[in-house]
Amino acid sequence: MMHCLLWLLLSLWILCLFWPRTEGQVIRIPMQYQASFVASRRQHRAGRTSLLAKYNVVGGPEITPRFSQGATETLDNRLNLEYAGPISIGSPGQPFNMLFDTGSANLWVPSADCSFKNLACQHHHRYNSSASSSYVPDGRRFAIAYGTGSLSGRLARDTVAIGQLVVRNQTFGMAMHEPGSTFVDTNFAGIVGLGFRAIAEQRIKPLFENMCDQHLVDECIFSFYLKRNGSERMGGELLFGGVDKTKFSGTLTYVPLTHAGYWQFPMDGIELGGRIISQNRQAIADTGTSLLAAPPREYLIINSLLGGLPTTNNEYLLNCAEIDKLPEIVFIIGGQRFPLQPRDYVMSAANDDGSVICLSAFTLMEAEFWILGDVFIGRYYTAFDVGHRRIGFAPAA
Repeated sequence: MMHCLLWLLLSLWILCLFWPRTEGQVIRIPMQYQASFVASRRQHRAGRTSLLAKYNVVGGPEITPRFSQGATETLDNRLNLEYAGPISIGSPGQPFNMLFDTGSANLWVPSADCSFKNLACQHHHRYNSSASSSYVPDGRRFAIAYGTGSLSGRLARDTVAIGQLVVRNQTFGMAMHEPGSTFVDTNFAGIVGLGFRAIAEQRIKPLFENMCDQHLVDECIFSFYLKRNGSERMGGELLFGGVDKTKFSGTLTYVPLTHAGYWQFPMDGIELGGRIISQNRQAIADTGTSLLAAPPREYLIINSLLGGLPTTNNEYLLNCAEIDKLPEIVFIIGGQRFPLQPRDYVMSAANDDGSVICLSAFTLMEAEFWILGDVFIGRYYTAFDVGHRRIGFAPAA
């Protein structure tokens, strides 16, 4: 009997020693990139207007949103510059294609109770609370201010599934009114905010914070790999629960967050043509915009050195035939250099007559901080480490 027991214990030890170890709970979300055509100049302008509305901020090193009837956040209507991925809400699950936005913190989807006059709602999947056995009414109203008006509705709680992750009792917004034409033609129905609770409307706990609290991921970190030349089927990947070392080269350069609201961090400086043009600025990593928003001084210096022609709409036109002759622009973060090439920071846009122009991705931010959107994040794999309150960058593979 003792011999059999020893043999059993030895067998179990050998099995544990050589049994293949499974990876921690890591969920991959494929990102769709709507890149079927060149965005219109009007859409680029709408993108800039919306970005400025999103960061309606008051001063100080900690960038704090100004609340009125609701948190101020926005989304630009750039049909070919949006990254989206799938989630489901309810029991059984109701599918939605969503924008994953590190520049906001609320989750919202269109409501089945929206008006027939609400075109954005009618053009997308709508959440039907009566069809979900896990729906719990909240009763509170919510409103989020946008450049074209206010998105509003009621709050609710339900189960949210992303891949194999199932988040219980997530509070989210059921949007009954969506402003203007902002969301009519987008390739997503709603937004998953991946910022911190401090900037959330009514300080609602964000989805990823709930993932961590419910122990659904081994590491409280998510990461973005965005392909700037992607397609609707393959625009990159959002990873919940860790990083994918096959998607970047070298090691991640981490810097601590200045303030856990937006993904705000210190930036050492910016170099253009061997000249330091900016030092010791704050920056925000924002997957919800493609632009690079600069403070007034740097905005003027960069676009002037690029030979840009200013317009009355705060755009800078660049010579499409001379793009390859433009200099690289280097962002210095955590003591490391992160260069952008001309093809990274020059954006194409179509005029109403069909002609194509080239625009600088550097737009004006009337504040003393930078916004690094998908132009930068598409070039550099970005790890958003919630647990350690830090952010990391490495060259994307």
